[in-house]
Amino acid sequence: MNKQTTIFLLLGALMVLFSTAVSATLQLDRLQFDPAIIASGDEVDIVVQFHEDSGYSNIAKYNSPDYTFQVMLEADDDLTKDYITIQDSLGNQLAGTIYPNGQYNQVFRVKVKNNAPAGNYEFKLVGKWFYKGTAQESTDFMRFQMLVKKEGIVLNVNSFETLPAQVHSGDDFVEIIAHVENTGEKDAKNIQIKLKENSFLEPSYTNNNLIQVGQLKAGESKDIHFYVDVNETATPGVLDLDYFFQYQDEDNNNYVKSGTLPFLIKSHPYLIVSSYEGAGKAGSSSELKVYIKNTGSESAEAVDVRLIKQNSQPFDFDVRSDYIGELEPGEEGLAIFEIGVASSASIKEHDFKVFIRAKGDSDAGDDNIYTYNRRAKFKVTGKKINFLLIIGLLAAAGISYYYLSKKKILKRLRK
Repeated sequence: MNKQTTIFLLLGALMVLFSTAVSATLQLDRLQFDPAIIASGDEVDIVVQFHEDSGYSNIAKYNSPDYTFQVMLEADDDLTKDYITIQDSLGNQLAGTIYPNGQYNQVFRVKVKNNAPAGNYEFKLVGKWFYKGTAQESTDFMRFQMLVKKEGIVLNVNSFETLPAQVHSGDDFVEIIAHVENTGEKDAKNIQIKLKENSFLEPSYTNNNLIQVGQLKAGESKDIHFYVDVNETATPGVLDLDYFFQYQDEDNNNYVKSGTLPFLIKSHPYLIVSSYEGAGKAGSSSELKVYIKNTGSESAEAVDVRLIKQNSQPFDFDVRSDYIGELEPGEEGLAIFEIGVASSASIKEHDFKVFIRAKGDSDAGDDNIYTYNRRAKFKVTGKKINFLLIIGLLAAAGISYYYLSKKKILKRLRK
């Protein structure tokens, strides 16, 4: 091979290398969204105007059917990947029509999920040259943002109230009236809301506080009603009352959303039977001492204790109630009951119902009446000795002995 031929082949190889190594320089000229104001749940057309600026050095590639220039749309952050579906990610391949600084329009369609939060969503517009269907090594891209201004379905409990207005530990059938609203831009259907399990509250009814709300259109609201029983041992203060929604959008996609309500339990007195003392014999009278303690966080006024028995119980009370008065938090009072024990009473421990009634602390503005059902026990330890019966038996025995002795003496005298 002569020198001239070698130079020719080298020049030819350089021309081939130069013709295939194409660099893309993508320039975004204009960006438009339809609709212009985007809400969650929308399908959006993203219209981009761009030009490819590789320079006139590659002019042969612009007019060659072997070369195509492709524009692709990609999500560029985790938020976009999670909440945006790119329905048309590939631009049209423009064969033989690309030329330096020429402007082109391309439309991409994306779907914003119904539960997408408002915010800026990051995209990347990628441009790449292809030679006979094979991607070239050089890739260019530009980033842009799409603003989602409004959320699609926004379900919340915006406000609530309770009946009674002031809730205390031990209250039953407390009604919670909750105002549920869809403040989003899309309709929600098959909505249900449920209160989560809580150690301080339990449902008053068998529906377990699962409420079927139905449909809420955008901007629509409804009032729903929960009923709860408050545990007697619930600590006063603000309790987190958790709830969660289950619902569907218009495309039958399922969603779950949770929230919390600040549920206030007011201070109150809480009275217990701290201890009791009482024992006696069948056929006698004795005392039952019942000690009442205020373990609550508020004073109890006008504390009155009443002893209650079943009709079948072999006891008799002259006075069934005893007045204690006021008990401060942590203070203990004593109620004493005189009990008459029937002679037929069984020798065992007998159970009594203790009914306590008290008024709330008037200085704290608490005019509620509180009642408590407690228990106390009285032990029958044996039978009372009947001394009159013993004296009578002894007297009868003495008289019998006297007459028997007298009869023997008279018999001897006759002999």
